Amino acid sequence: KERLRQYRAAGLNAVCTYIEWSRHELSPGSYSFSGENDFEYFVRLAQLEGLLVILRPGPYICSERDFGGYPPWLLYENPNMGLRTNESSHTQFVKSWLSVLFPRIQPLLYGNGGPVIMVQVENEYGSFSACDGNYTRWLRDVFRSYVGDDAVLFTTDGAGSGYLKCGTIPGVLATVDFGPSTNVSREFDALRQYQKHGPLVNSEFYTGWLTHWGDPEMGSRSTSSIVNSTRQLLALNASFNFYVFHGGTSFGFSTGANISPFLPQVTSYDFDAPISESGNLTEKYYAIRSVISEFMPVPDTPVESSRTTDYGTVLLAPKISLFDSHTAIKYPAFEYPQTFESLQQYSGYMFYETRLPPRFPGLGYLLANNVHDRTVVCLDKKPVGVLSRSDNIYQMILAGQAGQMLGLL
Repeated sequence: KERLRQYRAAGLNAVCTYIEWSRHELSPGSYSFSGENDFEYFVRLAQLEGLLVILRPGPYICSERDFGGYPPWLLYENPNMGLRTNESSHTQFVKSWLSVLFPRIQPLLYGNGGPVIMVQVENEYGSFSACDGNYTRWLRDVFRSYVGDDAVLFTTDGAGSGYLKCGTIPGVLATVDFGPSTNVSREFDALRQYQKHGPLVNSEFYTGWLTHWGDPEMGSRSTSSIVNSTRQLLALNASFNFYVFHGGTSFGFSTGANISPFLPQVTSYDFDAPISESGNLTEKYYAIRSVISEFMPVPDTPVESSRTTDYGTVLLAPKISLFDSHTAIKYPAFEYPQTFESLQQYSGYMFYETRLPPRFPGLGYLLANNVHDRTVVCLDKKPVGVLSRSDNIYQMILAGQAGQMLGLL
């Protein structure tokens, strides 16, 4: 509620949020819509705070989340599934999920008295190599069967023609995304090539940027560049969504990664947003509020940063070795290493272990071309090296003795 009031006090009239499939369908047919997963409560709360709502239910959402918000059990069902395509092994699960999700969304739609004015179909599909128009048109029809005329369906893509070529869907409002620009009007040129009429919408106006592990500093955008572009957008009478207005956190192993090259995101999703990850109102927040007030009335609502306290020094003491954990799941022996998904383990750590053969020469190469993130190599449970997809390290010289236990964490 505090964050939503901070939004409204800044002069915003809507809040945009994703619905992450993986958080709601934990296993096929097993659903969670309570606690932190109660998006209906959030939408109603936004309405009470005087905000309209824009929903982005995917099913692929990106959002720098693990697997783009797709549930990882899809790869247990079919390791070679054609994700984000019209392949039947994929669409059967999408259709089933949406048949559960949309009846919850329907009462919240603007045409039914709710605050939801727009619903996004897929997410930046023009950036995906498949370019499967059969899939996006099928998805459009599924969405429309539930939404009807009670809210506006839209797509989001990069502002270039190359993105809009495969991202736009006939009969669906096309929008683009871009960050601060010295010439905002020009950023809409490609959109006008594909959509001659209708509103100009930047559905992701970047207030900052994401951060990858290994980056020299946190991603950011200057306040002055945000203010200048905001002023241009308002002068154009364009609609836009600050992405993001409030920074957040991808706890545990839930953050995602870019590919080609592989760049995993850090846990923090502060994004240099106007409202920080910890809830502080930044200089950028007040600057945005000021520029909005040049074009329209801003609520005279007193707001402040989240209250904090000093907990002093917190001392942590080691309790148990990772290898001695009694909570670990023990798997039987396999001839070859198994994937996480094949064992229905979708997060956390996996420890693969085998014994060096009797004729091991004492020195050899360890080659693991399919490491998907980072692997700590151990001998008798003691670390001896690291393999890393980020650093393109897939092999190492292994010095060991016959009979030692080789472990990959």
